[in-house]
Amino acid sequence: MKKLIIALLLVATTGTYAQETRDVGDFTEVKVFDRMRVNLIKSSDNKVILKGKDTEDIELVNKDGVLKIRMDIDKIFDGNETFVEIHYNNLRVIDGNEGAEIVVNELIEQPKIEIRVQEGAQVKAGLEVENAEMRAVTGGIINASGTAKNQNVEVNTGGIYEGKSLETTDTYLRIQAGGEADIFARRTAEVKIRAGGDVHVYGNPTELIKDKFIGGRVTVMK
Repeated sequence: MKKLIIALLLVATTGTYAQETRDVGDFTEVKVFDRMRVNLIKSSDNKVILKGKDTEDIELVNKDGVLKIRMDIDKIFDGNETFVEIHYNNLRVIDGNEGAEIVVNELIEQPKIEIRVQEGAQVKAGLEVENAEMRAVTGGIINASGTAKNQNVEVNTGGIYEGKSLETTDTYLRIQAGGEADIFARRTAEVKIRAGGDVHVYGNPTELIKDKFIGGRVTVMK
């Protein structure tokens, strides 16, 4: 009887934690929800590998090149034990929502990338691009490293941008309603603050333009 119980437990565990590969077609934008943990992997083809608990409850929807990944309606905000690998060959936008954690496993080397986070989601990415568009709002966190010629950053309502390791030539930053940002610029750093925010500027830029209204702080880091 004891052996039978152990065997049944093993079967139940195996059934709960699984791995599954799904073909998702062509996409250029990824949107992740429900606290899921995602690795982005550069590949020759587009596919999604699901691992962990309740993989059968993950919904993948590709509409007009936008791939949305979330739990079904009965599992909302319960994706923290589910792990997702997204294999892509052309990615222009990374969008994290609802506490999702997204890590880019390899350096993104292309002309432009856009990264957006909100609702406590996090994205960590290494970049080698000409233009970077960043947006962190409502507690979202972006951690970026590498190089970019031009960078445009928006931080709002408690968002955090950790960009001191992303070396840029020119950076424009707008921060409002609280939030934090670390930026690196060699030639021009333009910082606009509305209703509070904390900014650290690295790289000793040749020109620093500051525009503050109703609070906020800009600190040049040596």
